[in-house]
Amino acid sequence: MNSEILQPTNGDELRKLARKSPEDALIFLNENLNLWNEIAFLDPFDSADTLEEFEPKDASYLIEELPIDVSIKIFESLRPRAIIEIVENLQELSIEKIFKEMDTEDVVDVFERSTVDEAEDLLEVLDKSTKLDINRRLAYPKDSVGRLMSEEVGKISTGLTVKEALVELKTLHENVEDLIYVYSVDAENKLSGVLSFREIVFADENELIDNIMIQNPTFINPSLDQEEAARLIRQYELLALPVVDKNNKLIGQATVSTALDVIQTELAEDFSQSFGAGAEETIFTPLKRSVRMRLPWIAVNLALAFIVSILISQFEETIARDALLAALMPVVALVGGNSGAQSLAIVIRALARNDVSDARTFEVIGKQSLIGLVNGLLIGTMSFLLLSITGLSTYALALSIAVFGNILIGNLFGASIPLILKKLKFDPALASNIFLTLITDIVGFAGFLGIALILI
Repeated sequence: MNSEILQPTNGDELRKLARKSPEDALIFLNENLNLWNEIAFLDPFDSADTLEEFEPKDASYLIEELPIDVSIKIFESLRPRAIIEIVENLQELSIEKIFKEMDTEDVVDVFERSTVDEAEDLLEVLDKSTKLDINRRLAYPKDSVGRLMSEEVGKISTGLTVKEALVELKTLHENVEDLIYVYSVDAENKLSGVLSFREIVFADENELIDNIMIQNPTFINPSLDQEEAARLIRQYELLALPVVDKNNKLIGQATVSTALDVIQTELAEDFSQSFGAGAEETIFTPLKRSVRMRLPWIAVNLALAFIVSILISQFEETIARDALLAALMPVVALVGGNSGAQSLAIVIRALARNDVSDARTFEVIGKQSLIGLVNGLLIGTMSFLLLSITGLSTYALALSIAVFGNILIGNLFGASIPLILKKLKFDPALASNIFLTLITDIVGFAGFLGIALILI
């Protein structure tokens, strides 16, 4: 190891070294396995980030050097694709033990990111009870609450006094890791209410919990979309949301941390999809899968580009007479595309936050169009003055009109495309930018040439 590199003493320093020089970090850990055990035990989160910088074979070796309980904590902090790659190099007994003790929702996340072959290979190693848990969760629809919920919840029976409830709470504290809320259930496990820790602590010990609990709490069904759980948690400012089946029986909870993950994932997916990339694609996605997800949209983009080319070819004689027109065409398309992309981003974000109701659809489109109108006038005027000053006044009026029109059109369609896709039951972000670019290119190129043909 390079002696000039500061030797890490904690998880954060180790992570920074691994991100800067994975080779040096790996050499250091191989020479200091005792320290690796200590760091991994104290800081499994940064230790997981460290392992992700290494080759799967090297990461699996370091995992094998850890006690099984520490390995479990690290696995729960690793991204799913890293786990899939690492387990290919782990001993089968270690895989079985780790997956048996991991939270089921984390295991399900791994299987959701696996190929069919990877999932089948992994299932062969796991014990029967773990397989049953996984299959039960995967039976819920994709991206549903049932796949992300935690089944470990704190619950006590209805009809208890505060004094009796406090005794049960102490037991729950020892057995339930994430004791966020305590739910009151009847003899059939049906949700009755939610207990506030503040209320139960300050209530009279002889008071019934039924009188101090929050009755008829907000809940969600496991088959509903994860985004709905995230929306409810955000809307009602909850730390967790109880999940009940069709018979109102409590079966789990969706936590605020999970909701944040869902929101972050959905925003990232929307951004990727708006440009035609795969919704689930990341920089760690396998090569073949990335190509498979992107290629169709690139092909669509190619077809749309030919449409633009065909339109431009109709002005061949005009361009041949005045080549400067070809140099000015991209200006119109670029400003229109960028202005439209701004509206597109604003509307997609609003849809992700569920801020656009049906009643506000035309209001949203109208406002974005008005912004395009104002910006179009200003930028059109600026382009007119710029060409006049630089001695190209012959083209100034045609360019300024085309710039104004394309900015207005860009904002109009930038706001409309995601709303139309939503109305058609498609993902609002689905390749929105590709369609917007087609429209602003057509208006920018063909519109400018058409105006120039008339005015020049």
